[in-house]
Amino acid sequence: MNRLAIVSALIIASLCLMVSAQASGLEQDSLKVDIHGYIRREPWMSPGGTLRIPLLGEAGTLNPLVYTTSLEGAIIDCIYDTLVVMTPDLRFAGRLARDWEVSQDGRTWTFSLFSNVSWHDGKQLTAEDVAFTYNLLAKVGGMTPWAGVAALIDRAEVVDDYTVRIVLKEPFAAFLYKVAGTIRILPKHIWEGLDNVVTYKNERPVGSGPFVFVEHEPQRYYKLSANVKYHLGRPLIDELLFIVMSDPDSMLLAFSKGEIDAVTWSIPYASVDKFKDAPNVKLHKATEAGAHFVFFNCGKYPMNETLFRRAMYHLINVSEVVEAVFSGNALPGSLGFIPPNMKPWSNPDLPPKEKLYPYSVETAKKLLDELGLKDRNGDGWRETASGDKLEVTIYSFAGDPMVVRTAEMLSQGLREAGVSVKHQSVEITTLLSKLVTGDFDMVAILGGDIEPDIVYDFFHSSGGFNFGRCSFPDLDALIEKQRFTIDVDERISALWGVQRKLAEHLPVLVLAHQEFVFTYRTDNFDGWVVGPFLRPDNFFAFMNLYSVKLVKTPTPTTTKPTTPTTTSVASLTEPPKTGVDYSLVLVGVAVVALVVVIALYMLRRK
Repeated sequence: MNRLAIVSALIIASLCLMVSAQASGLEQDSLKVDIHGYIRREPWMSPGGTLRIPLLGEAGTLNPLVYTTSLEGAIIDCIYDTLVVMTPDLRFAGRLARDWEVSQDGRTWTFSLFSNVSWHDGKQLTAEDVAFTYNLLAKVGGMTPWAGVAALIDRAEVVDDYTVRIVLKEPFAAFLYKVAGTIRILPKHIWEGLDNVVTYKNERPVGSGPFVFVEHEPQRYYKLSANVKYHLGRPLIDELLFIVMSDPDSMLLAFSKGEIDAVTWSIPYASVDKFKDAPNVKLHKATEAGAHFVFFNCGKYPMNETLFRRAMYHLINVSEVVEAVFSGNALPGSLGFIPPNMKPWSNPDLPPKEKLYPYSVETAKKLLDELGLKDRNGDGWRETASGDKLEVTIYSFAGDPMVVRTAEMLSQGLREAGVSVKHQSVEITTLLSKLVTGDFDMVAILGGDIEPDIVYDFFHSSGGFNFGRCSFPDLDALIEKQRFTIDVDERISALWGVQRKLAEHLPVLVLAHQEFVFTYRTDNFDGWVVGPFLRPDNFFAFMNLYSVKLVKTPTPTTTKPTTPTTTSVASLTEPPKTGVDYSLVLVGVAVVALVVVIALYMLRRK
């Protein structure tokens, strides 16, 4: 599987929830919750109405095995079920699974299924379908974006009609989030007869999810209808329209006119005031689960020198980045890459960047001098010890103005330290090519994941996204420990150690953790479920939304939703009073940032 495919896999993993959630010690029973506690039903609610959600382009496929973009995932997630789902408060609830347990060695997961699940064509869903899906994935997954997941699966076994056992080749701490919460279960009676499941477009998908596929009008919309026999209770939305809109500007205009019910792409900060006081409009802010950061190419001199990378940290003020680039809508970059509000994974003892590596051009100059990178001919620019001119190139992702701006700020810092620098803003295909081939000095980009195992992908010597080629044996050991232990406390301890090593080795320059702003309307539907890492269009929102025009009297003034409620932008500085630790959710969005941008770019190219 090539790296572009791996990137796609990350895009999927991140964008399924987009602003998803963190998979914490998901293995602990304390994180297992009843999904019915997250679906609100009241006597005054009536089914009906059409919800209109924008889609940033045509779906290339509705095949759950091979899709690569968030827009495809948005449709697929409504039609197909997973075994479990991460809740808005970052716990795990069964979607198809009534219950589950894991063996002591962490290799065998046993799921008990709801016994009242049927496919949209009326046939019963059983353990045979689950085992078929996982064994199919183990067989062909290497040819799909799910190769990393497929490689973990040894086999799946039917225990009885509603019990299935999944055996892994090795323990995997992120199993519930990355596997059970991601892999859509397929109907065996349809898919076992296909000639090639990888090339199958699945243009009329048959799933078991809360919505049934109705029709696709090319370049216009995808229409789904409520699954009135859904085992978790029918959605109150009668019809769900995914309306194709090719760009965020069109989306904003349509939202302003009341033609769609939500904006599923972060709106420009300049537009926040426009919607802040608009009637029947809510704003929702969610933090990216990853970061805006810079890859150093550790395969090249002088980026392979820790002192050089440390000098780069002294050349940029991350607090200034937050204000100048993100208008205050970001958190300063953490030295440990994991956003500081992503608890319990973030290391609370990690010092802020400005304390350990404060902005100081003079300090950077001394470090460069120490490396022998000095101005030897008096022209104002530094040369190497052999007299060659020191010149570095920074590539940045042209699709995100904030990434470009941060690269400009770093370039300015380098010039002030006497380092000649070229900054080139390039489109995503060129950028990915340079990352994959190693043809770069530094690359400004954004990305991450709500599941902290992303540190394996980015920073382990064998990580699929370790584009910087940095390799540190002591860091690898800690990353492997967090990946393969199923003891949550041990994993947290290992992850904190990983972050300490990242702050020491500095394989990337972490600049900021962005906050996204979404908006949605309440004049047609209410009951939106959002969270610090959840955007408005998610499984829980679709299961809870009800038409305000069909509300029976008396009006709903005495009941409270059991799911997290939306907060206005003005109140986002404080977590909702639900008892939920939203700090966990926020982390997920950060990693998603780069991934989101890449996904948008890729889907636009389709």
